[in-house]
Amino acid sequence: MPTLKKIKPKNEKELHSIIDKELDALEEGLVLLKYEFTLAKGTPDFICVDSGGRLVIIEVKLHEDENIIFQALRYYNEIDKDRYIIAKMFSSKKINPEEHPRILLIAGKFSDDIRRFCTLVIPDIELHEYTILETADGKEGICFHPVSIPKIEEIPPKPKTIEEITGYITNDILKPVFNKVLEEIKKISKDIEDYTTQEYVGFKYRGRQIAWLWPHRKSFDIGVSNIDEDGSTIEPDSLRIEAGAEDYTEIIEKIKKSFENIGGKLQ
Repeated sequence: MPTLKKIKPKNEKELHSIIDKELDALEEGLVLLKYEFTLAKGTPDFICVDSGGRLVIIEVKLHEDENIIFQALRYYNEIDKDRYIIAKMFSSKKINPEEHPRILLIAGKFSDDIRRFCTLVIPDIELHEYTILETADGKEGICFHPVSIPKIEEIPPKPKTIEEITGYITNDILKPVFNKVLEEIKKISKDIEDYTTQEYVGFKYRGRQIAWLWPHRKSFDIGVSNIDEDGSTIEPDSLRIEAGAEDYTEIIEKIKKSFENIGGKLQ
C-alpha cells in the first residue's frame, strides 16, 4: 500500500481550507491578513503579507481558468490604491504600504495561454500549481509547484526629454506656459522627482505619482493624483490649458496638498 496518494478536493472551499492551514508551504514567512477580503469589486481569496512587508493577493482555482488573471488584476487595482488604508487596518502586522502588492495565483493547472498572458500585464504575476497528498492514516497535505513564465526580452523605448515633450505642442503661446507650470511644480519641494515617458512629464514623491503634465498639439493638461490624509489615492483631477491665460492656482494647491498628505514638506 502506498505511503502517500494523490487526492482531489471536492470544491474550492475545501481547497481554500487546506491552503489556509499550510500557507507557509507556499512561501516561508507568509502571514494571512484576511480570508475572503471584501472589496467593492469582488472578494479575493486571501490577502497576506510577506516576510518583506509587501501585501500579497492570492487567488485560487480548482482547475485551469483564464478568468483568474482578470479577477486578480481587478483586485490588485483596488488594493494597490488603498494599500495605506489596509496597512492601518492591520496595524499590528508589519506592512510596508510604500511597496506595491504582489499577485500570486494557484490552480490545478495553468495553460500555455495563461502563462503567455502573464507576460503581457503589469504587475508581475506568480503562478503555482498544487498537488494534494493523503497519508495512509488519512492526513492531508499540499505541495506547491512554481510555474515558469516565458521571458520576453524587449528593449524599452527611451523616454523623451522634456524639450521633446514640450515640442509636441504646436501652439507657440503655450510652450512657455507649459514650462512655467513645470517649474512651479518642481518648486513645491526639491524632494519632488520629475521624470519623462514617451508622452508626458510626471512628478513623484516616495515612489508615488502626485502630478503630471500631458501635452497635446494645441493644449496641455495639468493633472493631480489627489492623495487624501489617509494616504489613499482618490479621483484624480486635471485641467486643460488651451489659451494660456487659464487660472491653474487651484490644481497647484491640490498638488501641494497631495504632496503633504504623503509626508512631504513644502519649501
